[in-house]
Amino acid sequence: MITEDIFKNIIETIKIPLIVAKPLFDNDKICDFEIVYTNPEFNQNVCEIKDGSLISKSGDILTRQFDWVSMARQTVETGEMISETFYSDRRGVWFSFEMSLVNNEYVVVTLTDISAKIRYTEQLKLSLVTDTLTALPNRIQFYKDFKKYISKAEESNKKLGLLFFDVDNLKSLNDSEGQQAGDMILIKAARIFKSFSGRNLEIYRFGGDEFIVIAKSEENSDSFLTIADAILESFSTENINVSGGISIYPDNTTESEDLIKFADLAMHDAKKAGKNRVMMFTPEMQKKFLRGVMYKSKMPGSFEKGDFKLFFQPQFNISTNTLRGFEALLRWDEPELGSISPEDFIPMAEESGFINVLGEWVLNKAFVCQREWEEKFDYHGTMSVNASPVQLMNEDFLTVLEKALKESGVNPAHVEIEVTEGVLINDTEKAVAILDKVKAMGFGISLDDFGTGYSSLRYLQLLPLTTLKIDKSFIQSITEKNGVSENITNSIISMVTKMGLDTIAEGVEKVDQLLILRELNCKTVQGFLRGKPMSQEVIEEYLGGNKDALDRIRE
Repeated sequence: MITEDIFKNIIETIKIPLIVAKPLFDNDKICDFEIVYTNPEFNQNVCEIKDGSLISKSGDILTRQFDWVSMARQTVETGEMISETFYSDRRGVWFSFEMSLVNNEYVVVTLTDISAKIRYTEQLKLSLVTDTLTALPNRIQFYKDFKKYISKAEESNKKLGLLFFDVDNLKSLNDSEGQQAGDMILIKAARIFKSFSGRNLEIYRFGGDEFIVIAKSEENSDSFLTIADAILESFSTENINVSGGISIYPDNTTESEDLIKFADLAMHDAKKAGKNRVMMFTPEMQKKFLRGVMYKSKMPGSFEKGDFKLFFQPQFNISTNTLRGFEALLRWDEPELGSISPEDFIPMAEESGFINVLGEWVLNKAFVCQREWEEKFDYHGTMSVNASPVQLMNEDFLTVLEKALKESGVNPAHVEIEVTEGVLINDTEKAVAILDKVKAMGFGISLDDFGTGYSSLRYLQLLPLTTLKIDKSFIQSITEKNGVSENITNSIISMVTKMGLDTIAEGVEKVDQLLILRELNCKTVQGFLRGKPMSQEVIEEYLGGNKDALDRIRE
């Protein structure tokens, strides 16, 4: 038979802190509880409470968070078990306790150390709001904090800035050197951003190669640009390029989602402007964005209706005044919106991927025109056809080009594929490999807008070029008295001629520009002075013998 001593020995060996108390009465009402037993585990690992102590006097030793007398009274009166958790300052641990009634007389309290469980739960919560790679707060934490900071800005009547940053060319790095190399850049970027934290700035990794900075409690808008410039400079010293966009509360909007969208729009405009820079959001960016959305939605249907047309701009040899050829130019005349500039709709077509449909149509149409003109008019010129970076890098581009060549029957030696430096930005090695194959098929390769990129000379070494087009920005200022543009143009022509490349000056609109280019030995000119972009019908009229058919500036 189990005796009372055996029960006591069992309880004293249990590794759970335990207290037993009995109620004390005053006028038949419970006024306190007397502690009649504490096991060794409690005395050794929680605190030492002597038998006979009052629970009202001992509660503070456990925690001041609860009214122990009231809780014990509730247990006696209801017979229900009470469970709670508390943090013990004395022990520096978290306890879960259960208080229950035994034999309708004694209150028994057991304590369980749940610190490890609490720590695990906190770590789990932290992992949900922390980016594992950079240890920065993640997108989830950003959304939690952002609305809170907006509310504070509203209460304090101060401005709040949202700085949206994106690491430039990270995809290219991942493709060329592997994911690990890209991750190292992101870790390095996070370290740079962290160096700015604590200056009223909160830093987050928004996802992928995107980071967000919340700039709090600023008095004026210029301060946000100052902060962004400082961040940009720190990245430059580490040889990392980032593009950024800034939106401001409440100047741009009071809506949190719109602030994020506006900062993102400004960041993308910074990328389009050449990357490695920061731009402030402007209302015009939003208008441009909305127009772009509309263009994207209308393009496919408008294409099916035949609203896209191909125009052709002539190119003339300066010294002989003979026709060198034509550049095929895409035009869009939408019934409701009117004539839409290629500068507006081409980027939208690239973003949506519809540029591949348009590009294939342009190739086929231009090739057929070239072949028909050769047969019908004994024409011996060159057809220049633009290929956007998105189109050129598409996996089907070479197949599409080969198909257009085969179906049209055109001689590839009479066609140039015209590209811009942008084709090399994301994956230089792949772009060069594709263009090498294009040239091996017999096509010429023309580089457009030369002189505007920061590494143009390097591209001359990489690309399998046959022709180089000097950007119109140099031609427009070539007659200025300071001679800067003239000297630059002269250097370009001299260098390129020695490389055996043809040179075409774009945007020639005045006779004095033409005369200077002739003196500099530029071979070919293209511009309104000699001919504007014209329809197929007008070009065929010109090729048929009507030299007055050309639409051009007449001086």
